[in-house]
Amino acid sequence: MTSPRQQVAVIGTGMAGLVISYILRNDPRGRFDVQVFEKQDKLSLDSASHTLTDSKTGEKSERLDLPMRAFADGYYESLRRMYDYFGITYGSPRFIYALSTLSNAQADPYFIHSSNNHQLPPLRPNGLSWISWLIEVCYLAVCYYWFTACCFFVTPHTAESAGTEETLRQYVDRIRLPQYYVANYLLPLMSSVTTCSHEALMDFPAVDLVDYERRTFRQKHYTVLGGVHRVQTKLSENLTHTLGAKVTTVENVGTKVQVTWTNIDGQSNSRLFDHVILGVTPDVVGAIFQPLRTAMAAVPTAKVQSVVHRDFSRILNASQSIWKQMSWGSGESAPQPIHMCSKDGATESIHEHPSSALITTYPIAPIDPEKVEYTATFTRVLRSAASRQIVNRIFGRRSADEKSQLWRNGDGNVWLVGGWCWDGMVMLEGCLASATRVANALDVEVPWMKSS
Repeated sequence: MTSPRQQVAVIGTGMAGLVISYILRNDPRGRFDVQVFEKQDKLSLDSASHTLTDSKTGEKSERLDLPMRAFADGYYESLRRMYDYFGITYGSPRFIYALSTLSNAQADPYFIHSSNNHQLPPLRPNGLSWISWLIEVCYLAVCYYWFTACCFFVTPHTAESAGTEETLRQYVDRIRLPQYYVANYLLPLMSSVTTCSHEALMDFPAVDLVDYERRTFRQKHYTVLGGVHRVQTKLSENLTHTLGAKVTTVENVGTKVQVTWTNIDGQSNSRLFDHVILGVTPDVVGAIFQPLRTAMAAVPTAKVQSVVHRDFSRILNASQSIWKQMSWGSGESAPQPIHMCSKDGATESIHEHPSSALITTYPIAPIDPEKVEYTATFTRVLRSAASRQIVNRIFGRRSADEKSQLWRNGDGNVWLVGGWCWDGMVMLEGCLASATRVANALDVEVPWMKSS
């Protein structure tokens, strides 16, 4: 006899939630009915993005991904395989990173770095003499290759290997990486990836950043052509979802899992499911799922803003200097400068989009409110030595003598997915890895992971 279809609730429609929903809906054996809950009035993967409007015609034009969601070879194997499976096209933008310190109204670069290996030697910032620039380049080359060599040959201490978890702060001290290089190069560049303060970044597990640096060394970076909404469209085909549904509790009731939510009218609803998959941030998990309330409180999160605007006042001089020195062929795409401005232990990134709009992420200096077009706020999950141990315990295998009260992923048919639900940097690849883990546990084939 045919077994009844299992009822699955997926809470959250970010990348991880949509991926696991797609996998289960397309189970070759047709064993799952999937119901997706989203508290917003639209799917959240692309909800923070913005469509520019032409100031003259009033027509909508280009879609801006907020956050950018760039990805690199070497680190995003599963993500690329999924994009290729869906026929999602992506390109390798010519990013120009201008590093500066906000000591006055202008962001005057002290170094300009060209990514994707397309600009050698590096550009010389205006106002910096040839001698000073050559000294800076030589110093940077020595520090960079020393740090790179350490990433490959000096393994960070971890709780598994050494009994204690080494932070980035402890690691750079141990390898004697100069503080000038750390403060002016390593932290500004990496904090733009992690979207957090320098102090929070220094508390990250060293193994996270060393592994990321090693795997992305001399690799190209990509962005989805046409915007990540194309990915959302593919993943949400034939999706059964409830929008405007704020889940308030997830709890085990016998052999089932009960989901309780309120709709946009404030009415409370409950339903029993065979499995519930939480594709939300740790603070939300702790709020709605009691067994993880204490553990999730130890996983740091931060609210981050991305602002679309046209206030060029702070970067005007640096931008003009970059464009004067850049040259590219008729068949090449124009470079995209990203100004990384640091002050008081934090770095904001200002992306000069080809549409002539600016996108400032993690703003640390005022932006003219009259030139602001759009602002998005999202939750960023951070890492720490303590949170790495918590996450690894949740997703690790249970030993035979371990106490039963330690909750593990899948206990009571409740599962976690998300960019933070793996042992690594909180990236889109974690969304794919955690969704694949749940699919494997439920014996469901992941279509893009098939052998070619």
